[in-house]
Amino acid sequence: MTCHLKKIVAVIFIVLIASCSGSKKYFKAAEKLEKQGLVGEAAEYYYVSLERKKNNVEARLKLKEVGQKHINNLSSSFFREYNTQQYEKSIETFDKLKEFTSKSSILSVELSYPSAYQDDYNKSLDYYLNKNYNEAANYVNQNKFELALRSISKINKYDSNYKKTKDLELTATCEPLYLLAIKDLEAKNYANANLNLNAINVITASYKDAKELLDLTNDLLKKSFIIFQPQKSIEKDIEENLYNSFIEFSYLHQKKIKLINNSPFLYMPGAADITNAGNIDLIQAIRKATGADFFYVYDVTNKNEKETPQTKAASICYEKSIFKKDTIFITEFKPITYNQVKARRSYSYDYKYKLIDALSNQIVSSRNENCISADNIDFNEFVKSTRVPAGAFVPTYNLNIIFPYNPALTNPVNQFNPINWRNGFSNRKELKSFSSLKEETSKKAINLFSNTLLSVIPK
Repeated sequence: MTCHLKKIVAVIFIVLIASCSGSKKYFKAAEKLEKQGLVGEAAEYYYVSLERKKNNVEARLKLKEVGQKHINNLSSSFFREYNTQQYEKSIETFDKLKEFTSKSSILSVELSYPSAYQDDYNKSLDYYLNKNYNEAANYVNQNKFELALRSISKINKYDSNYKKTKDLELTATCEPLYLLAIKDLEAKNYANANLNLNAINVITASYKDAKELLDLTNDLLKKSFIIFQPQKSIEKDIEENLYNSFIEFSYLHQKKIKLINNSPFLYMPGAADITNAGNIDLIQAIRKATGADFFYVYDVTNKNEKETPQTKAASICYEKSIFKKDTIFITEFKPITYNQVKARRSYSYDYKYKLIDALSNQIVSSRNENCISADNIDFNEFVKSTRVPAGAFVPTYNLNIIFPYNPALTNPVNQFNPINWRNGFSNRKELKSFSSLKEETSKKAINLFSNTLLSVIPK
């Protein structure tokens, strides 16, 4: 027998021993429980012993013997409980009886109980279900919804389709939320009403008029606002582009916010001063005329387009060259000229805004932000000669054998992995257009607007 085969046999033997010891352990425990008169517990342990080792004859015999005693005891308990109208207990006992006989049967150990008990069990179950159903219905009629749900949970344990249990459960779950919502609506506590109606809507969209009430509270909770454009426009194109983007964002969130865009009030005096809310009397007049909750005022100044032309810094790199001289191969690193090219382009403007609470005349949020987008290019390029003298070194420009230093003359401590430098030859060589940078800059201003607005609307 080979060494490898011996190891396999040893592993199998260890597994078999472990399996046997597990079965024996439960068998011995079952014997002790049986001696103490704990028939039910002993039967469970004999079952586990046989389950762990299907060919354990002693465990099989004992499970048949003690298991039947256990079933007989359960049968007696069921008979007594059924005949003394302890229907819930009788159902639980019969469930245990069926469960144990079923799992023992899987191990080919057949245990028996009077077949008439199945009919008695069905009668118990029908009585039990009907009793809890009537209780649940009465509790619902009395608005005792928590008690109703307890009775319904007992029904669902055995038959969730019993009579109209699902309808009862729906009412017991949704009606308390509905009643709370109605109470909140009467008290004009729209936020709480919305929470309760939303909870109903998650369960069902067709409970009474909850969906219509939810739509109503959503509309009542919407925050309305007016966007005021700069009165003295300096950067008209930018401001109009932003205004259109603000409107688009508002429509995307129209379930929570309401944009008033048909107001005759186009400008807010004092908009340039972001630290001042403005004329209080005017703010209140506009609020009463439009019903707006907030005023958003913004301005754009100091647009700046800046471009730094390309700069080229000449430098030397080295290409590895191997050639044969007589019978010896010689390695040399020959210089090549290349340029380090850099350029920058930027687009920016100052964006300032303030969000005014129309009711309190207070500035909720204000900011003066320099919105800027910039692009840089930084790449390497070879300076290729237009004329190469006869017999001169002709570079291959193979990046894999080109180094930013001369390896032959550079101390190993100062040498580094040239991969990043080599990648510089394939870096992007064109700057983004000013139109692209303008779009990126506007997105930053739009984000300021959206974040400010989202901070004051209901979650």
